[in-house]
Amino acid sequence: MLGLLLVAVVGVLIWLETQPARDEAQARQNLRDNVELLRDRLGEAAADGSLPDTEIARVFPPAKPAKGYVGVTRHGEAVTVVAEVLGQGPPRAFIFVYERSVTGCYAFEVPPPGPAASQPSIRELSQEACSAGAATLPGTDGRDQQSRDSK
Repeated sequence: MLGLLLVAVVGVLIWLETQPARDEAQARQNLRDNVELLRDRLGEAAADGSLPDTEIARVFPPAKPAKGYVGVTRHGEAVTVVAEVLGQGPPRAFIFVYERSVTGCYAFEVPPPGPAASQPSIRELSQEACSAGAATLPGTDGRDQQSRDSK
């Protein structure tokens, strides 16, 4: 009987010890799902051939601790939007209620409108690209860039 109790206690301790990793994995999966959803919404917003900053801000609202829409770069009719996106794990209540959240910085590249226009592509950026508040994409000099800091 004592052996069975020991196995149960060890099992519960292992389950409790690995719970944060499972919550982190679920938060990262939620982040990936949110990125795909935002890509689809951005594609819908750009379907009419224009993509003003107000529409972009509507697609990428801030969700604390993520900033949402960080900046936009326009090259002709092609648009690159940089946004910080939030992923959330399941809420837990033991002594305190807490929730695991992760953020990621992504560039959504919208191709120019046309008959063969495709969905926006996604590129993950370093977290520093979103941390400054005004994104500068790697490989750009910022001359054709418009940004805003969403606080």
